[in-house]
Amino acid sequence: MMCEAQWVVLRTQIRQEALATQSVIARGLESYYPLLKRGRSLEPLFPGYLFAQIAPGTNDVLRIRSAPGIAYVLPRNAPPALLPDDLIGALRARVASRAPGFQKGDPVTIRRGPFRWLDAVFDRRVNASGRVRVLLQFVHRPVVVDLHAEDLS
Repeated sequence: MMCEAQWVVLRTQIRQEALATQSVIARGLESYYPLLKRGRSLEPLFPGYLFAQIAPGTNDVLRIRSAPGIAYVLPRNAPPALLPDDLIGALRARVASRAPGFQKGDPVTIRRGPFRWLDAVFDRRVNASGRVRVLLQFVHRPVVVDLHAEDLS
């Protein structure tokens, strides 16, 4: 029987949350860095900390422990504390309810980059650092494009 993926808490190096998030993703794991919208900016819910999804019984913790931007896995001098997927799901739902944003199917316009001024359809958030996925109509079929949420209106 395969174990369900669980989450660990990572302490990042000072002001290296974005690097740490991308480092975890580059290692093929999902990361979650909860951000809240305050005015026109996004502020971290837990500054200096992010979550990474691991599969128990694998070397995932070893792979992310030395990732750029990561200081250590919590707790520091013990086996990692494993958080259930439901807890992160509840946290995501809570953050989403407090942070207005695009919903799946919303029409959007791309404001920057090579697809500037094109209309698209919002699909989903890719990660907590602000990456999103939109669908563009291109040669009579939808094409998936990942961009930063700030590039949309």
